[in-house]
Amino acid sequence: MILAGDRTLERTPMRSGIQALNLAFDLRTLNVFLAVAEAGGMTAAARELGLTQPAVSQIMTRLETELGAPLIDRGQRPYLTTPAGEAFVNGARRLLADAERLQAAIRDAAGATLPIARIGLIDSFAATVGPPLIRGLRNQARHFSVWSGISPNLSGDLIHRKLDFIVTTDPMENLGGIERHRLLREPFVLVLPKRMARAIKDVRLEDLARNHPFVRYSVRSRIGAQIEEYLRRLGLEVPQSLEFDGSEPVFAMVSGGVAWAITTPLCLIHGRTAGMDLAPLPLPGPSLSRTLYLLCREGEFGALPRRIARDARDILRQIIKREGHATAPWAVKETVIG
Repeated sequence: MILAGDRTLERTPMRSGIQALNLAFDLRTLNVFLAVAEAGGMTAAARELGLTQPAVSQIMTRLETELGAPLIDRGQRPYLTTPAGEAFVNGARRLLADAERLQAAIRDAAGATLPIARIGLIDSFAATVGPPLIRGLRNQARHFSVWSGISPNLSGDLIHRKLDFIVTTDPMENLGGIERHRLLREPFVLVLPKRMARAIKDVRLEDLARNHPFVRYSVRSRIGAQIEEYLRRLGLEVPQSLEFDGSEPVFAMVSGGVAWAITTPLCLIHGRTAGMDLAPLPLPGPSLSRTLYLLCREGEFGALPRRIARDARDILRQIIKREGHATAPWAVKETVIG
């Protein structure tokens, strides 16, 4: 209030452009809603989020009450989203992605570290590139959580936000919102017991498939599925006998004279096969290769994904130069970094 002579003047408050928000949700509520929509239930979502089921149920009830619309059809098992819920899913994902991009931009500008970085690596990469890569990235996060496994599991964990970065052979090309960095393309190679390699002058996959047991990578893994598809394209029927998820038992079977296998140079390095009784050979017939990618959710981590990809490529170059020539020298020429 201002006094001017004998008059009293009321000052109208100046509009600053800042207005109080009256929203039915915050970012945490959006995250809970998406977890319920993706998991198809309150209990599964609570388990994913580390919350209790009643807490998740209360958040969902409050959200639907504030919005004035049901988002989840509780009459279905698993839960399905209503039309309003489906529209809310798309908007919630965009808002969370924008918030994460803003957070990444602030961290980049301030040179701040992540509180935690959760990284998933396929086994052959984890055992070879993993240790020096993580050692070089220690100042980028206060805590690292590193998982190893097969590609399909890692991809699902990235989608469901259990992991922040993955190194995988699955580029997830049909999924939007994913940042991709190619690290390595390497050829597949044939692996025989040394005695078998010495005895066979003209190595043919048809003869191997007909006369000798084949040890497979499990079709649960992408490398196993890729090899099976390759054999099908060649019209080869290879009887089922031995199947493993990891490289070490595959190479043990070959070294023991039990079977032959198809693998890659990085897997051979991972398997520490230098002292084993096995012979890597060029794959006869059409060529076959696999590509490794670094994937993360787009825009969440600023410049860090590019840093991780650059460091990974540098380490791969060193490993291939040091060990690739000794393991499968002809394959080095067919290997592409980046």
